[in-house]
Amino acid sequence: MSAVHKLCVVIPVYKPTLSAEESTSLWACYRHLKSYDCFLVYPEGLCPAPYTAIHPGLILKPVPPCWLASMQSYNRMKVDEQFYALFKAYEFLMTYELDAYIFSADIAGHNGFAYDFIGAPVFEGYMAAGPDAPFLEALNSGFSIRRVQSCIWVLERLRKYKVRWKRYKLLLAAMPFLEKIIKNGWRQVAFNDHLRGYFTNGYFNEDMILTQVVPALFPVFKVAPPEVAAAFSFEVNPERLYRLNRNRLPLGCHAWTKFSAFWQEHIKLIDHPL
Repeated sequence: MSAVHKLCVVIPVYKPTLSAEESTSLWACYRHLKSYDCFLVYPEGLCPAPYTAIHPGLILKPVPPCWLASMQSYNRMKVDEQFYALFKAYEFLMTYELDAYIFSADIAGHNGFAYDFIGAPVFEGYMAAGPDAPFLEALNSGFSIRRVQSCIWVLERLRKYKVRWKRYKLLLAAMPFLEKIIKNGWRQVAFNDHLRGYFTNGYFNEDMILTQVVPALFPVFKVAPPEVAAAFSFEVNPERLYRLNRNRLPLGCHAWTKFSAFWQEHIKLIDHPL
């Protein structure tokens, strides 16, 4: 299978207009990824014309409005096998949110096809991380690539893990001394806030489920280490990641408008690309 046909690009949107930054993001997607199948995932009833005016090759993929009604519903969509089933004809799925930006079409050369999940490294403190914050065992999904069948496989099993998780929590509540002797990885899973949100219909981040929880439960699911992921994408601490990446730009980045002091040299807003 050629690289072009083994990857699809998913662009999730929920509103009828684009900001200048979002237009710039979508234009970069069109410029570098137009040879791939690029799907605009949007709520049924939304007019996609402002998006197709910038990226004429978009494949329209309306979904039930409830899938994109809130950040919580969006996160839940991304850990739902039904979502991945829409793209099961492809080996890999790229999530390209419109606060992302891509600099190159060389996906393979930036480790894009080497793992079950790759995205920007995450630091302790998340968006408020300091310049010397340590890496977390997690990756961001705003600009990311994941292997479709691997996600379906682990999510089917994660859903069935709920009963075991409940029993595990009850056991630890009844015998808290066990917390000191169980393996650290299992302890992190048992008390993971994102997993609790996933199982209790609370809030969670889907990328934390797929890059923190899933590898701890299913080590066969391979997530890129942060030093490797830095060649693929930056988000927080772009200056530090740039140095780590030997003063080279990654394939793309996420949340670039929040770190404009670094990105203003590399990303220029456009009025209208066509």
